[in-house]
Parts: sequence; structure tokens; C-alpha cells
Amino acid sequence: MRAMSQGRDAGIRISGTERDEAVALLGRHMSTGRLEIEEYEFRCVRAVAARTRGDIEALFTDLPAPHPDLSAAVGPRDRLKHAVGLPNDKGLVATPRSAAVGMFCALMMVLGIPGAILLTVFLGMWWTIVAAVGLTIVAGAAEEAFKARP
Repeated sequence: MRAMSQGRDAGIRISGTERDEAVALLGRHMSTGRLEIEEYEFRCVRAVAARTRGDIEALFTDLPAPHPDLSAAVGPRDRLKHAVGLPNDKGLVATPRSAAVGMFCALMMVLGIPGAILLTVFLGMWWTIVAAVGLTIVAGAAEEAFKARP
């Protein structure tokens, strides 16, 4: 589970799934005796009405784990870490070449492999599957190899 955000991501909007998870976890806290029924109902109403990470996190500040996993609700800056020129979690920076090879890898997965399967089924060209899978693997490895250290 991700730790509570420090205010920077508190205003990020959340989804219905995250609200449902919060309600379920409040139920677990009630079943263990940490919440009285009235407080559980009050917090559930607030959880269903919550719109941001901060709204949900406020319901769990005085409760021990488990807390809802709000890691999917990240701010725009966190999403930009995957853009060209910004370091990722491994400390590598995507370059234009690695981005292009990554796009080729994605296209091979979406178009190349299904196309090779169709060619195999309808025309008996089994070797196209080997070529498509091989190219996809090589492109994926090349994408990582083309990333640079900042």
C-alpha cells in the first residue's frame, strides 16, 4: 500500500473503484472494533461522496493499516516521468531513439503478432509468428538499452 500523500497529490480526483475500496476497508476496521457503527456509517457516506485523494485519506488518518491503495490517482507530474527526457524509477532517461523503438515494440504486439497468427492460421506461414515474437523481444530489449543515464 502506498503511504498517505503529503498534500501535493491530495487534490487529485479518484475513481469509483477507489471509493468502493475505501468503503470496504472501513468495513474491515468496523469488524475489528476500531469503528463504532455510527462512525462507520458517517465515514462511508463521506467516502462515497469523496472526489479527491485528500477526501479519502482524511477518513483513514486515525486508523492503522490497511488503507486504500490510491497509487493509481497520481498527479500529472508523476505521469510525465515516462516522457522523453525525464528520469524513470530506475534512474534512466528515455531518449528519442528509445521512444521510437518502444513504439515499434508496441506496434509489433498490437499488429505484428496478431497478423502473424492470422497468416499462420489461413496461409500456414508459421514462421511469421517466430519472426514477430522475436522482433518484439529484440525491440523491447533495445528500448531499455537505448535509455541513457542522466
